Amino acid sequence: MGALKAVVFRFVRVGRQAFCRWRFASLTWFQAAYSSSRFCAFALRPTMLVAHITDPHLSLDTWALPGHPGPAQALRNALRHVQAIDPVPEVLLLTGDLTESGAEADFRTLRQVLDETLPSPQAGGPLVLAVLGNHDDRATAQAVLGHLLGPAAHGAATGPEDGGTTPPAPPAPPAGLTSLHTEYGGLHFIGLDTMVPGRPHGELDDAQLDWLAATLALCAGQPVMIFMHHPPLTSGMAAMDACGLLRGRERLAELVRAHGGVQLIAAGHMHRGIVGALGGAPVVVAPSCSHQLALDLRPQGGLAVQMEPPQVGLYRWTPQDGLACHFSHVQAYPGPFPV
Repeated sequence: MGALKAVVFRFVRVGRQAFCRWRFASLTWFQAAYSSSRFCAFALRPTMLVAHITDPHLSLDTWALPGHPGPAQALRNALRHVQAIDPVPEVLLLTGDLTESGAEADFRTLRQVLDETLPSPQAGGPLVLAVLGNHDDRATAQAVLGHLLGPAAHGAATGPEDGGTTPPAPPAPPAGLTSLHTEYGGLHFIGLDTMVPGRPHGELDDAQLDWLAATLALCAGQPVMIFMHHPPLTSGMAAMDACGLLRGRERLAELVRAHGGVQLIAAGHMHRGIVGALGGAPVVVAPSCSHQLALDLRPQGGLAVQMEPPQVGLYRWTPQDGLACHFSHVQAYPGPFPV
């Protein structure tokens, strides 16, 4: 019996020592991995929730739209809705037509509404990233909202914090455009500037597509989310397709296909929820947070406002499962009722 006890004791002791060595090795590996900002992004954010608000058209005259609360209040309602989502989205994309006419006062109103409604990222609010639409003005937007778009929001990715090699600096966006690239939570966010001053349609010129090619090369093997105002798809709404993305769509598709890791292309402009694809990546057009356009698929169809409910896009992404896209109504409805 004594010999048996000795064998059992030795077995337990060896097992305990092996466990301790395994635990230490695991902890050492985790600490080493934790020091890498790229691993931290995945480890600390296994699920990324991205909200998408588009086309608030601040200062739009809505007197003829029954029941419309006004553009600024509609935006506040959408932002409060985003903040009420559980879990709270970590990133908020604004995809253009932020104002109706590009006036400085309207961009200041936008900044005020954002500041009053959303906590800062340090206080638990989302990281806000923006691109412009055809109703906006570049110079004015950069003067008032420079921290959200273009160079000021560009290149926020960080390198290892343990003294390791810092990743190459991302290429600078083309001069004068509000394109941006930043990394957050394991995702690379790339904003494209599609606006053509004074025109309703959108374009991606060679300079911006060259920059996108270089940026995607820097993100090789890593997940990417692209956001822009004019969607790179044909919706069948003739009047809106005529002022859609009229240049650069084919090369954009080639770049997206070549990269292979673009999780989503998010856009606005259409004032409707639309889903398509480009270069093997999903294209999701979010409805407006203000007002929608009537669905008219006739070849000669025109434009008319339809007071359908305002919505926000909501995109859930994980490294393991990829992307799931939702549209969430801003206004409250009865329920939920248990089933």
